[in-house]
Amino acid sequence: METQISTCDATSEARETHERILEAAQKLFAEKGLDATSVRDITAAADCNVAAVNYHFGGKENLYLESFKAMLGPLRDQRLAMIAELMEREPVPTLEEFLATFAEGFLDPLVDHSRGRMFMVFVSRELLDPRLPLSVFLEEFILPMVQRAAAALERVGPPMTPNNRIMCIFSLIGQLLHAVKAHHLSAHVEIQDAVPFDLAGFVDHFVRFSSAGLRAYSLDETASSTPFTGGEKDQ
Repeated sequence: METQISTCDATSEARETHERILEAAQKLFAEKGLDATSVRDITAAADCNVAAVNYHFGGKENLYLESFKAMLGPLRDQRLAMIAELMEREPVPTLEEFLATFAEGFLDPLVDHSRGRMFMVFVSRELLDPRLPLSVFLEEFILPMVQRAAAALERVGPPMTPNNRIMCIFSLIGQLLHAVKAHHLSAHVEIQDAVPFDLAGFVDHFVRFSSAGLRAYSLDETASSTPFTGGEKDQ
């Protein structure tokens, strides 16, 4: 009995140490980046010994990967779940309802929660100085989101080619990422008069602007698919 209790205690302590290291690493990697964050920085913040990083994660580089994936997974799953729940409703939602849900599901965790903001900083660093395999961000976050959103847009949106539908999804995401950056900027700089930002107001604008754009885009598939070179359409 004592052996079983000791084993349970050791397992619980190991799990807690694992989580403390992960949380400390996420914060430090977001603040300082991979190179500027030492293992000693992480273990000091996590209140554990240096060897614990190797024991639990196999080194700093793998800890960086696991830190990213631990933030990425919940955000991805939350967004996918919101789209899935919307598309199960009867009757089929309108284009405007899809866009509102898509925007709210994308913005809420990034705007209102510290982990979401930390993830944005983490992603920004990774985009400027990539240290992860491209497949991690692309296959585990971008593609699942784009594929789910494109499938939903195919049901509720205007007719367009699959390629153009994907391009439209990327454009929607670009608007939302810009909104997140504007929100964070307005929270630190007195620019409210120059760049007024209200989340509910932005979602309303996003829905109206994007629904009109999607419908207009689908009217002329041939023109919208023609490549541009040097600022002018190819003849």
